[in-house]
Amino acid sequence: MRILVFLVALTVLFSCEKDRSCPDSVDVKLRNLTGLDGCGWVFELNDGAKLEPVNLSDFELDLVEGKCFSIKYEDAEAFSICMVGKTVSITCVVEK
Repeated sequence: MRILVFLVALTVLFSCEKDRSCPDSVDVKLRNLTGLDGCGWVFELNDGAKLEPVNLSDFELDLVEGKCFSIKYEDAEAFSICMVGKTVSITCVVEK
């Protein structure tokens, strides 16, 4: 019985650890640009560049101005009305 509990604990521990990391990710801050025409939530890189995610609703995130995340993304072939940054598709996101 102890071995079973130990194995289950290890499985949970390691499966949760995978969810908490985004290999090759970049650090960003969440910015609320809803005051600008056609804009919404964007990510701001450390150099000030902005990323406009096209799939932000795919993730259960606590959308708070200035919150820090690590994300991995791919360029998205999408048009933006906001036009403050590059449109991207988020592939991984972790709250910092």
